[in-house]
Amino acid sequence: MDLYMQRTDTQISHYFLLLLFFSLGHTPMSEAQQPTHLDNGNVLLENFENDTVGSLPYKWYDRDGNKRLVNHDKSFSKQYLYKVVRSDNSEANKFLRYKGSRAKHINLPLINKDKDNIYNINIYETPILSWKVRAHKLPENAREDNDDYNDSVASVYVVFDMGRVALFKKVPKTIRYTWSTLLDKGTRTSKLFGNQQIVIVESGRKNTGKWITFERNLVEDYRRLFGDDPPRTPMAILIMSDGDSTGSWVMADYDDFILKSR
Repeated sequence: MDLYMQRTDTQISHYFLLLLFFSLGHTPMSEAQQPTHLDNGNVLLENFENDTVGSLPYKWYDRDGNKRLVNHDKSFSKQYLYKVVRSDNSEANKFLRYKGSRAKHINLPLINKDKDNIYNINIYETPILSWKVRAHKLPENAREDNDDYNDSVASVYVVFDMGRVALFKKVPKTIRYTWSTLLDKGTRTSKLFGNQQIVIVESGRKNTGKWITFERNLVEDYRRLFGDDPPRTPMAILIMSDGDSTGSWVMADYDDFILKSR
């Protein structure tokens, strides 16, 4: 179950925690951990190659943005079921793996606490978000349009600035790209008074066990889903896999988050 998607009070409170993260103050990444601007004009956000095998990824924060996952004590960090893994083939590629059922978002911030674009990201110049997912085990009978079955093998969230009023508060506009168990590829649904738009980018078990590369034009998707122009820099990228609503054990891999030019 997506923790942002439980009952209404819980939905809103979790988004407020995310809002607090961006308005009150996480610490920006060090220069060594900033996204890499490549010679071809693309921006490499994350490929996990600088992370330690068996660890949580260094750049990523807890869901609420209080601190980096690697800086939490063991009793807290063990709740996050993501680990950096090295492939056992000749490529020896590193990637992020989730195994379990507990719903926990992890958060890659793209702006600092003052909402400054300190990493010089402009999605009008690099509008294509590319990432890879390899799904191994999907949650049983899960579907993103029903809160009682709202599990996903792999979801990538792109969080933008504040959206419409929800219970007299503003919450971030978010696009969630999801590999669904039951909903058809291309399906769209929404949560949180329309502030979270869900796009099903893959469905079912046909392509499990192999790396699938996804590419989405963030500017075009934002305009189509929200009806206006996006800010040039998203606030964060979040990912989550889970199976707790359906009582399922889930496994998925993530890799190569890149912003690409047209």
